[in-house]
Amino acid sequence: MSRIVQAILIVAILLFGILIGYKAGKDPSGTVFGQQKKLLEALGMISALYVDKIDDEGLVDAGIEGMAESLDPHTVYLKADQVDFSDSEFQGNFEGIGIEFDIVHDTLLVVTPLAGGPSESAGILAGDRIIEIDTLSSVGISPMEVIERLRGKKGTTVSLRIYRPYTSKTLKVDVVRDKIPTYSVDAFFMLDDETGYLRLSRFVATTAKEFRSAVKKLQERGMRKIIVDVRGNPGGYLDQAVEVADELLPDGKPIVYTKSRNGGADEMRYSSTSGGIVERSAMVLLVDRGSASAAEILAGALQDNDRASVVGELTFGKGLVQRQFEFDDGSAMRLTIARYFTPSGRRIQRDYSRGSQGREEYYREIADIEEREKLFTGSGSLEVESAIEGITVFRPSAEQFDSSGGIFPDYWVVERPVDDFYGTLQSQGFFDEAALSIIDDPSSTVRDYAEGDPGAFIEDFSEDRKIEVSLRSICKTRGVPFDEAMFLKEKREIIVAVKSRIARQLFGIEAQIRVLARESDKVLHFAQELLRTDKA
Repeated sequence: MSRIVQAILIVAILLFGILIGYKAGKDPSGTVFGQQKKLLEALGMISALYVDKIDDEGLVDAGIEGMAESLDPHTVYLKADQVDFSDSEFQGNFEGIGIEFDIVHDTLLVVTPLAGGPSESAGILAGDRIIEIDTLSSVGISPMEVIERLRGKKGTTVSLRIYRPYTSKTLKVDVVRDKIPTYSVDAFFMLDDETGYLRLSRFVATTAKEFRSAVKKLQERGMRKIIVDVRGNPGGYLDQAVEVADELLPDGKPIVYTKSRNGGADEMRYSSTSGGIVERSAMVLLVDRGSASAAEILAGALQDNDRASVVGELTFGKGLVQRQFEFDDGSAMRLTIARYFTPSGRRIQRDYSRGSQGREEYYREIADIEEREKLFTGSGSLEVESAIEGITVFRPSAEQFDSSGGIFPDYWVVERPVDDFYGTLQSQGFFDEAALSIIDDPSSTVRDYAEGDPGAFIEDFSEDRKIEVSLRSICKTRGVPFDEAMFLKEKREIIVAVKSRIARQLFGIEAQIRVLARESDKVLHFAQELLRTDKA
C-alpha cells in the first residue's frame, strides 16, 4: 500500500468512525474512537508486514463483513454490484430486455416475455429457447450470467439466437433494452364464482399499486371472498406491507410498531386509514416458513385485528429492521436498528445466536421441519377435522402464539410428506426436463394449446402416459433407478407437477399456479373450505 493510499484510507475510516460515533451519541474522543484506532493499527500491520501482498480493498471488505457477521443474521455488508442488483429488484424496475426465464438441464428457457416489454415487442414467445446471447453460447449458463448479459443500459441492443420448438425454427432476434417494471403480484384469478385468489411474491416499490389493481379486477369478476397467498414471500419494503394492510383493514386499526435502542426517529407506529378497497370481504391469508419480514407484518396485523384467518405454517420469524448506510465506493451496510412488533405486542423475531455459527444455525433451523412441527404437538393444540385428504390440521393454543417468534397460523396445515423418489425427481429438475420433452414432442397435443387460452390447457390437457414415458427415459439417461412402487403411489402428484411445469413454460407463472391451485394445493383447498363453511 502506498503512503498516499494509506493516508486516504486512514482518513476515510476516521471520518466514518466519527460519523458513527456522532450518530450513536458518543464523544469521538472516547471509547468508540479508541477501538477504531485499534482497527487502524491492525490494518496497518497486515498491510505492511504480512508475508504475502494483500489486496487492501478486499481486506477492508472482509473486516466489515466480519463485523456485520458478529451481530445478528440480518445485518449484512453489500459490495457495490450487490447493492445495484438489490436496488433494481426492489425499486420495481431495471433496464434490460424483459423476460422471465428458467434454466432447465443447461437450456435457457423463456418462461414469459413481460407484458409491454422490449422482448414482447420483438416477437419473443413463451417457450422459446435462447441458445446464443451476442454470439456467445448460452448452453450451461448460470442465472447470474443471464442477468449480467441481458441487463444493460436503456437504448442498447442485445442480439439473441432463439430456437422455437413449436416450429422447429432457429431465429435471430435483436432486442433494444428498455426500462423494465418488476412485478410482485405473481397471479390473481377467480377460484369459483365468488372467491378470488391473489399471490404476492415479495414487497417491492410497486406492490401496493399492483395489489389495488388486481383486487379491482377480481371485484369486477364478482369477488366477494379473497385468499391472499404470501407463502415463500421473503418480505421487502415496510411501507408497501403497511399500504396493503391498510387496504384490508378498517379505519384506525394498528398495523405494526418498532422499538429501537435510541428511540426517536427509529421508532415508528403505523395504523390503518379509511377507504380500503377490500375491508369487508371474508379473507384467508396463506403463509409458510418462507414468509418473512414484511409478509409477517401483514400476517400479524390481520391476525391481531381479527381480519383474516392465517393458514399454513409458522412463519420465518424475521422481525429486525434494517437501514441501509451507503459508502462512497457504492458498497453499503444494512444495519439492524430496531425490532418489529405486532399490534398486540408479539415479537416477530425468533431467537438467534451471534456470530457465524449462530447465523448458520439460524438458517438451518428454519429448514428443520420436524423441529418446527414439535411446536404444535404440545401445549394444548387441537386437531381439527377437515374434508381435505392428505392433510392434518391443528389449531395452536393461546400459549403457542407468543412462544417462539414468527406468526403462528390460526390453522397449522401439515401435508403428507412426499417420498424420496418424488423428492429426487423434483430436486434434480426432472419435472422441468419432462415438460420440455413433451413440448418438443411433435406428436403431443400440447401444440394445440400453445398459442391459445391457458384455461383450455388447464382444463383439458391430459397426457399421463407420455409424461410417464418421458420421466422413465430421463431417469435411465441420468442413471436414477425408477421406483415403480413409489411412482404408483405418487403418480397423480407427479403428473400434476409436470403439467404445471408445461403450463409455466407455455404461458408463464400464473398458469403454473392455476394448475396447482386446481389439482394439488391442499393448503389452498383447506382455505377454500374455511371460506365455504364461513369459518374464516
